[in-house]
Amino acid sequence: MIGKRINERYKILDRIGGGGMADVYLAHDVILDRDVAVKVLKDQFSKDDDFIRRFHREAEAASSLAHPNVVNLFDVGEENGLYYLVMEYVEGPTLKEYIQQQNGLKTDEAVTIMRAVASAIAHAHANRIIHRDIKPHNILIGPDGEAKITDFGIARAISEATITHTNSILGSVHYLSPEQARGGHVTYKSDIYSLGIVFYEMIAGEVPFNGDTAVSVAIKHIQTPLPSIRDKYPHIPQSVENVIIKATAKSPDERYTTAGSMEEDLETVLSPSRLNEKMFVPGYLADDHTKALTPVREPAEAERKAPEETMVAGTPLVSAGSSKKTGSQADPDKKGWKKWLTGGIFFLIFLIGAVYLAFTWIPRWLHVDEVTIPDYLIGMNAEEAVEELEELELRVNEESVTHDEMEEGTVVSHNPQAGRTVKVDTLVTLRISDGPEGEPMEDYTGLAFSSIEEELSRYEDVQVETEINTEADDETVIRQSPQPGEMIVPGQTELILTISERPVETMSNLVGLSREEVVNYLSSHDYLHTEFTDEYSSTVPDGRVIRHNPGFGTELEEGTEVTIVFSRGPEPEPDEPEEDENGAGNDENGQEEEEEETPPVSASVPITIQMPSDAGEGEEYEIRIARTDSTTGDEAETVLEETITEEETFRIPVTLETEDDVAYLFIYQDDHEIEGSPFDYTYDEVRNYQNDG
Repeated sequence: MIGKRINERYKILDRIGGGGMADVYLAHDVILDRDVAVKVLKDQFSKDDDFIRRFHREAEAASSLAHPNVVNLFDVGEENGLYYLVMEYVEGPTLKEYIQQQNGLKTDEAVTIMRAVASAIAHAHANRIIHRDIKPHNILIGPDGEAKITDFGIARAISEATITHTNSILGSVHYLSPEQARGGHVTYKSDIYSLGIVFYEMIAGEVPFNGDTAVSVAIKHIQTPLPSIRDKYPHIPQSVENVIIKATAKSPDERYTTAGSMEEDLETVLSPSRLNEKMFVPGYLADDHTKALTPVREPAEAERKAPEETMVAGTPLVSAGSSKKTGSQADPDKKGWKKWLTGGIFFLIFLIGAVYLAFTWIPRWLHVDEVTIPDYLIGMNAEEAVEELEELELRVNEESVTHDEMEEGTVVSHNPQAGRTVKVDTLVTLRISDGPEGEPMEDYTGLAFSSIEEELSRYEDVQVETEINTEADDETVIRQSPQPGEMIVPGQTELILTISERPVETMSNLVGLSREEVVNYLSSHDYLHTEFTDEYSSTVPDGRVIRHNPGFGTELEEGTEVTIVFSRGPEPEPDEPEEDENGAGNDENGQEEEEEETPPVSASVPITIQMPSDAGEGEEYEIRIARTDSTTGDEAETVLEETITEEETFRIPVTLETEDDVAYLFIYQDDHEIEGSPFDYTYDEVRNYQNDG
């Protein structure tokens, strides 16, 4: 595995641990550039479809945990039959290794670590996750001394899948609760028992129950009272021992009600007022109801397991009256009393086994189990809720209902209600949300966008698009999706509105038009503010437009101010010439000659902008064109600003009133006037463009 890259993302660097379930590797996430721990499951778990499904479900549930004392689960995946988990890498020893290094921890340090772990377990329980395999091996100590617990929920997937194959139990036997050792239901209080055992080991440096075989250790969990830690270490405060005693009570009812209540108790356990408090005695000890179990004969040597070996849950580790006979045949020469003694011993074993069977198993066979309806089903995904109830051996019926608030596919309510105690095989009815009831889509077409803007907040998302439209009013809805009348749920609907936009208009060339023609033009441009003036002109006929501002081609907006100058005709001469006898002027031909008028000309003249010779492919240049003509006077007016990446030709509108006038175009590239600028256009050139256009 070293050097292998999983999913093209996690490069395996080194093997850092492992066990019966998986191997753990240090890896580097090449995408996020961070070290992670990758846990790769053993081959025997990759061939079971039921296990794979449960494994993914439990891992995904565990990944939802967000707590400073929980190792983050980043990713769950599979590659070529290789199933793996990607977790936060904690650089440091396991709590088991740390205890061995320190030969037991100081009381205050043990309390600090246990508070952190209890807080993490309380967070998991609040999210309906039971760890099932709490032990120092699954608790990591970071460089700053902070404890982080790992492998949430994974034990359950392994346990449930393995039952099919081995009919045995998972969990390190030294930390198993009595109910786990018997093969009973695992609850939140099973985790609390394991916390108490870990707390004991942190202070004492060793587990409270040990033995030559896993079975012998399991028997002690069920039968033997927890050794007093103060007998071995008298300096330990009674308040600390009380936490251990209460967490490890044989009966779940005698333990802390929640991991959170254990955490709260640990907060004050070292307070001076509590150091010498009265010893806590569980009810079953106080009432002297404890009964010793029948001695159990252990398996043959070949079947024995090492004390630290992990075992798997499903059937009890402890049972009575089933072991192989060993030893030699009785010597026929022995005296008769030995035969009676041997027979008596076997009869006694048989009698004890019968009593144990009568008090333990027969009531179980006759008893119909009862379960409590969980209080966390409402709001849960329907599929997960069904699995939870089926695990409690309850039957499930599903009904669909509409609901305005609950997401589709989640549990709205159930019958019987939460907290009710019912017999196994009881039918539970789940009411599953179909989501909110739909309503017809509103018709917004023809409405001004400003009038509906506040109402749009009820939709999940609104996209607004614009479209040039000469018929509809500006910023009016001209199209929508979904269509009016379609059944929708507003909070789950994306609405797309198309809004009208007026076309961009530019100033027409009014030079030379009559007053009547100008008025007609302005009647269709009532958004302009106009002003008329007049002046004498020797070139423009009376009543015709001499010039206007803004000039031809300028973009118009709402409220643009336009000044139009009309001609009053030629300015009158100050003195009238004398008339001859014939009434004609005194020109040499004896008749008045009228001067020929030259009309103003307007046209869009072309100008080509070339790219610099050293310009790279796709390189952008900012271009600005300014002009002077008869409408601008001597001051140049910017008429175009563009970004170009290749040679382009633009057409610029100019107006010349007389033959003597000249138009100039000034070209700027990145605010620097280019070589050859300005470019001039004479009256005749403009007139030719006018005639061509």
